[in-house]
Amino acid sequence: MLDGDAARPAPDGRAIALAAAAGIATGIVGGIVWGLIVKLSEYEIGIVAWGIGFVVGTAVLLAAGRRKGLPLQVVAVVGALVGILVGKYLAYALVIQDLASDQGVDVGLLSSQMRELFRDDLGSVFGWFDLLWAGLAVFTAWRLLAPDPEPRRGPEPAS
Repeated sequence: MLDGDAARPAPDGRAIALAAAAGIATGIVGGIVWGLIVKLSEYEIGIVAWGIGFVVGTAVLLAAGRRKGLPLQVVAVVGALVGILVGKYLAYALVIQDLASDQGVDVGLLSSQMRELFRDDLGSVFGWFDLLWAGLAVFTAWRLLAPDPEPRRGPEPAS
C-alpha cells in the first residue's frame, strides 16, 4: 500500500451510510440526466449508463473518505443500478407522454398507469445492449471500490 492508504481504516457504519446516500443520490441525478439526454436527442446513448457506474462509484469513494471494501462496492453497484433504472424509466415515460399527448391523452410521469406501462414493457425497454452497458456500469462501480492489492514483498534480507 501507499503511505496514504496504510492509515485508512475500514469503513464504519457512518461512512457506509454517507456513501450510500451519496451513491443513491448520484445515481438518481445521473438517471435523470440520462433520461433528459434521451428526450432531447431522441436517441438512447447507452454509454451514459456506463458513465453512471463511474460517477456513482467515484461519489461513493469520495463520500467514504477514499476507503474501499466490500460494503462500499455493494453500495456503488446498487447506486449504479438505481441510476440506470431511473434513466430507463424516465426516457420511457417521456416518450410515452409525447405519444399519448399526440393522441390527446394525458399520462402522468409518475402515475400508476405509467409505472404499469413501464413494468409491462420491461422486455422491450431492456435489450441485450442495455445489459451490456449495465454490466459495464456495475463492473466499473465495483472495481472503483475494490480494495487495493497488497504489495508483493521481496525476499527477506539474510541476517
